[in-house]
Amino acid sequence: MPLLALPLCLFAEPSEAQWFLEDAHLVDVSVGSNSQDVDSLARGRGLLSDGSEYSFERWYSSNWEDLRITMLTPLSRNFGVYWGFGTGESGEKYQIDPSIKVGFVATDEVSENGLLSLSVSVVLGGYLREESCTADYGAIGGIQAVNCRLADSPMPPEETLDYLLDQAPGDQLSISLRY
Repeated sequence: MPLLALPLCLFAEPSEAQWFLEDAHLVDVSVGSNSQDVDSLARGRGLLSDGSEYSFERWYSSNWEDLRITMLTPLSRNFGVYWGFGTGESGEKYQIDPSIKVGFVATDEVSENGLLSLSVSVVLGGYLREESCTADYGAIGGIQAVNCRLADSPMPPEETLDYLLDQAPGDQLSISLRY
């Protein structure tokens, strides 16, 4: 029933959804895990055929990072629903899809000074997808599609395309059991 309440909140009339939002608490505001991965790619460098260096920053930077907001709505003293969203992000050679987060937390007092807590959440969406570049390999290879980060590697250009990123967020499934 609790996870069914989230779609009701999103698509119901404001007065009907009010009970769900009234007691909601902000749990987390953070940058998505794939956004952090892209930041590390932006620091990369490559070499041109004339030996000069170029930066990956122009391809792997954005004016907006994937902002993740997570809320918790308690439904009883020992049970609550996590819900939230990620804004997504895009740059010249990548895209992080927007995301939705859903989950729950359940607690039980197992002794006078002991609390057992189970928390489960899943992120739907938020995938990072990388696009290829076009590189000129001169008389040897001509103009070809290539993985931007591997254009100067000894690997044949067409094989570098196998290494384009297409990855789920690092926190796609989170399970925590605490005592």
